[in-house]
Amino acid sequence: MTDSTPPTPDEISRAISLQDADRAGKPRTPAEAAAVTSRIYADWRTAHAQGRATPDIASFVRDIAANHSVTHEDRGTTRAFWSWKSQPEGAPQVVDHRFLAQACGESRSYQVLEDTPAGRQLDAYQLWEPLVKEALVNDFALDEADVDALAPEVWATISGRYAEAAEGPAVAFCADIGAGSILGKDELPRLLAHEKVGKDNVGFPLPAPRHEHLPAEIDELIANDSLRCQVRMEDFDARNTSPKDFAAKLGALDVPEGLQEAHTAALARLSSATDYDELAAPAAPEPPKHQALPARADAFLPGVAVRPTAALPSPRGPSTHGVVNPVAAEVAPKPVGIEH
Repeated sequence: MTDSTPPTPDEISRAISLQDADRAGKPRTPAEAAAVTSRIYADWRTAHAQGRATPDIASFVRDIAANHSVTHEDRGTTRAFWSWKSQPEGAPQVVDHRFLAQACGESRSYQVLEDTPAGRQLDAYQLWEPLVKEALVNDFALDEADVDALAPEVWATISGRYAEAAEGPAVAFCADIGAGSILGKDELPRLLAHEKVGKDNVGFPLPAPRHEHLPAEIDELIANDSLRCQVRMEDFDARNTSPKDFAAKLGALDVPEGLQEAHTAALARLSSATDYDELAAPAAPEPPKHQALPARADAFLPGVAVRPTAALPSPRGPSTHGVVNPVAAEVAPKPVGIEH
């Protein structure tokens, strides 16, 4: 059974503390960056002395991503994943979802990639930091392009292994899911295809954001966990897609039996609209069956068919679902650090 319990105030507070500590530990001077690369070098020399075939520092880092453990031995089977950031209900500020995952990992015994032996070691190497990359190039005669490509490569490798190692349910700390993020591109597809996970075993502790250009019933449909793990924010981007485009994406999803009727209704409404402004207009409800039609002046004219006129409901008010999502209005900019 998946856990979709929102983070508690204590977990949010712990996440903010972890975030503050992480930011304070970033190298801000060449000397601090040199201390990081010296640690990498020392670890490489130790591994080399132990017989690991890693002829240079880059191959040593790749070896960690490919072979070191991606499981925390003292945690449970539920694996936590994350992407980007938001301001959850009750939080005093925006929090990177990585730290919410880690805080809940501590209190709920989740597996979290950055807390596993391999993840912790790679995280300590600060491979995304410009000063560290500069030090690796200057001090160890590494190719600049190779160093730039190293962090995305090794984190994609380790993230894939982490997802494949799942032994049970998964939880994803995210708001909208970007198609190009590690979560959307690599991790969730692996989890959906995983025989021990699948769409019915992925939970979302953070509520989905409200997308005002979509009717509330369609927004509610795609917020369902089993569909949310399959939908990407680019599928319904108001700037670059049409309702018909979204209908084609939505129609290709694996839909649970209990959502088939709502799914069919959503496809019909999306397919009938040419743009999202038109889609935003409230749909006219069907008249109840067996309800007497209102009297009309032409009701007694021979050969004239009478159609009932249904009153339109009042427009629905906006809702945020308790989440401030920095990327709901636009595709998330590439963050500094791990872009999950």
